[in-house]
Order: sequence, then structure tokens, then C-alpha cells
Amino acid sequence: MIKAVIFDMDGLLFDTELLYSEGLIYSASKCGIDMSIEETYHVIGKTTEDAREFYAEYYKDNPKIDGRILVDEQIKYVENILKTVGSKKKPFVDEVLQFLKDNDYKIGLASSGRISDIYNNLEKHGLEHFFDAIASGEEVELGKPNPDVFLLAARKLNIEPKNCLVLEDSLNGVIGANRAGMKSIMIPDLIEPNEIVLSMVEFVGQNLADVILFLKKK
Repeated sequence: MIKAVIFDMDGLLFDTELLYSEGLIYSASKCGIDMSIEETYHVIGKTTEDAREFYAEYYKDNPKIDGRILVDEQIKYVENILKTVGSKKKPFVDEVLQFLKDNDYKIGLASSGRISDIYNNLEKHGLEHFFDAIASGEEVELGKPNPDVFLLAARKLNIEPKNCLVLEDSLNGVIGANRAGMKSIMIPDLIEPNEIVLSMVEFVGQNLADVILFLKKK
């Protein structure tokens, strides 16, 4: 029985994944590196520290660029835009959150993002009051695709993992939810699901309105 719904943030609640990709491409260009958007997909759903480690290894033989500094510059780029222009909500965010509240589901958020970015996004859109618990990648030792941040969210909600439904846009997020023993639905953003992910999810939706239809049938 589903008692709680746990949301990812970037790419699911807010249209920010492309912004993070743009930040990497911009930062790489300052070092004379022509990074493709596909090269930014490697770290979707990962924590900042995991992204630093990935690109440090990815560019270890390239003297032009330090992968850890690349990610630090990306974060500065993104934070500047989020604090000035702000993020854009994805379709049906308000509707699905209100539906969950009206039907007495617990609502959690499990994001690889930093705590400051999570609250900045939620507060700018007036959404913080919907969430009963928030878990950040900064609070756990291992980020997605490990289950730690999802299990932390479940503990904060006081709900068993088997009674949690995770909403994700990333492959790493779906795998992490599966490892946590939770059901999941994928709403793809930049990356389409592969065969492994398709075997894990309840279904792949077009947008968050599909989640409402799914839960109404339960």
C-alpha cells in the first residue's frame, strides 16, 4: 500500500537539469574544451561531490582542465541563475502536490542537490509547505544510484520503504529507489529509460498528471 510519495527535484519538479548541463558546457568552454551535452548526462542525478570525482577521472589525462574545478564553476553558474532568474516549474507540479495532500499521502523530497538549492527552489515557488520531509545528498555518505537518500527520506517520513512511491526523471534515481525497496515511476526529462530501468518502474509517464491517474486507480 502506498502511504508516501517521494519526489526527486531537478528535472522532475523544476526544469533545471538542462541548466546544469549548460553550466558544465559553459565551464568547459572557458578551459578551451568543447563538451557535448551528452557528456553532461553522466552525472544526472548524482551529488556534487560524485560529479566532481567523475569529471576528475574523466579529464585526468587532459592538462587543460581540472574536473573538480569544472563542477565548482558549474555550480557558481547555476546558483547565479537560480538566485536571480529562478527556476521554472515542470507541468502539473501544483496539481499533483495538492492531490497528494487532499488524499492524505505523506510527501517527501529526496534530491542529490544541496540543501540550500532545495530550499531556494521550493521557497521561490511557494511549495515548501507541501513537504513533510526533505532529504539532501549532502546528508548521506553515498549518493544516487545508492539508496541512502531515499531511505533517509523514508525515515524522516516514518514510513516503511515498501510503502513509498518514488517519482524520478533520472536513471540513477530509479536505480536508487529500486535498491531502497521502493516502487517508482519515471517521468523522463533529458534521458529516456533503458531496458534496466524499464524493468524496475511501475510505468514511464509523460508528465506528473499521469501520477494522479495512477494513484486514483489504487
